[in-house]
Amino acid sequence: MRHFLNIDDIAQARGETTFKVARLLTRKECKLYLCFGGGKEKLLCITEQMIDGYYHLFQGKKGDYPMTLKSQHKCVQRLSNNNFDLSGLSFMVGKDELRLKSVDGEDRSVYVGAKNSDIDLLPPPSQIEDTSEASTTTTPKRKIFKISPISIFIYEQISQGRYEWQKTWLDLRENIADDKNTKQEDLTLRTFGEKNVFIRRTMKHTSNKLDYAIEYQEDGIPTFKTVSRQSFGRMFRRSLKISRTPSDSPK
Repeated sequence: MRHFLNIDDIAQARGETTFKVARLLTRKECKLYLCFGGGKEKLLCITEQMIDGYYHLFQGKKGDYPMTLKSQHKCVQRLSNNNFDLSGLSFMVGKDELRLKSVDGEDRSVYVGAKNSDIDLLPPPSQIEDTSEASTTTTPKRKIFKISPISIFIYEQISQGRYEWQKTWLDLRENIADDKNTKQEDLTLRTFGEKNVFIRRTMKHTSNKLDYAIEYQEDGIPTFKTVSRQSFGRMFRRSLKISRTPSDSPK
């Protein structure tokens, strides 16, 4: 049995957000781990400290390494904003503190994990409407959390049979979002589900590049939130996986 589990997979199984699972674990003082797996044998990392004037290179082999406390907090904070970027997070290899140099948003060879035994300490998952395992209907279950307008938009697109996130992203950014220079008083009020929202194009610095992004503001809330193309893709893929019933899943 695998001793470390991907918290994304745990969240999907429980019908909860990855943020909620991570927060529950850290509140119980359980550690989060950076797990190196998948198809890659090695991942380039650098230490926080310099040795003889040079960053020390570390070839991270497959394995599970505990995050530093500071990086655990940083990781949970990112997840609360639907940011799944792992770049810059620190972890321990013996007594050495190392930091991920960068992680491609499409790379699944490194992920946030938790001990199987710690997962068993979590309370039963919340009862969410239309996610009951007792249901025998063959209609896809509405398991997607509608925390943000972007999550609602993704759910609506999947419900309409749109399964390619790149095309959905292009539609959102180019056809729905206002131009990045649009003044706030000139923004168009959009409606996603039960939420009214203003959306405009922007750019966002990710770990290693400047990425296309959108920023949105829910009607009545003073602050804007930003979602990069990379983060949107991860949200969409996870939502698509959750929305599928066993009969829909690839055999």
